[in-house]
Amino acid sequence: MSNILISSVNYVDTGTATVDNAVSTLPITNLQDRQLVKIWRNSQKTAVINVDFGAAKIIDFAALVKHNISQTGTIRWRFSNASNFSTTVYDSGVVKAWARVEEFGTLPWGVFSWGGFINPSIAVNYAISSFNIQASAVAARYMRIDISDNDNTDNYLQAGRLIAGPAYQPSINYSNGVQFEFMDDSRITKSRGGQTFIDEVERYRRIRFELVNIPQAEIFDNVFNNLDRLRGTSQDILVIPQPNDSTTWLTQNIYGRVTRTSPLTNTALNFYSKFIEVEELI
Repeated sequence: MSNILISSVNYVDTGTATVDNAVSTLPITNLQDRQLVKIWRNSQKTAVINVDFGAAKIIDFAALVKHNISQTGTIRWRFSNASNFSTTVYDSGVVKAWARVEEFGTLPWGVFSWGGFINPSIAVNYAISSFNIQASAVAARYMRIDISDNDNTDNYLQAGRLIAGPAYQPSINYSNGVQFEFMDDSRITKSRGGQTFIDEVERYRRIRFELVNIPQAEIFDNVFNNLDRLRGTSQDILVIPQPNDSTTWLTQNIYGRVTRTSPLTNTALNFYSKFIEVEELI
């Protein structure tokens, strides 16, 4: 398992995003808003999204969050310093929009799915997203995303958020004891007769982890400045616990916000720890 990735700046938000065939009331600029319910929608089953960052930027990852691309749909990620993409600094090629997972045990006994896609009955509880994790950072001014989904039963494409930018990868991974959970804030009341009434709301995920024994210069620059100062509890981030294991991306990657501030704690000499809790945005 490679060390966790934590995003900071999202260069899409300050760039210029364009696409053909967008629904006029649901423009591509909606992907630059952290509210996932404020969606971009295309009237076709294909789309080519272009983003001009304005200048060459360091990119470690990109993500299209909470989309409706079907399990047979494909996506292609490209980064370039040429606006016509005559040359590229990175090209993923055409890949499946859904990450494959190992789903042993989620289907009835005797029905197994190894290395395939998550069971659709389970997938509805996740914000289905597509991720591109760079093996090494690239410097690029332009990003292009090609989407094709001929089997889409909605007859259109949509998504809630587009992210691309640098990410912090600590020199020491989070300590043992990382916690993942689904949060359920449904309101439950009991009548005087003893009946239970439930006002059900959408569930969301939460991750808690601790960075330990991080060198002073590293944690102050990447966490104290870039995470605490720039993002705080009000700005969105993306957490990728296992960037080298795509089978975990659907269940473990969380697009959300830090729930509360916490101090850097000096543990020994010039080494510090930090507790981080991130709540999924839905």
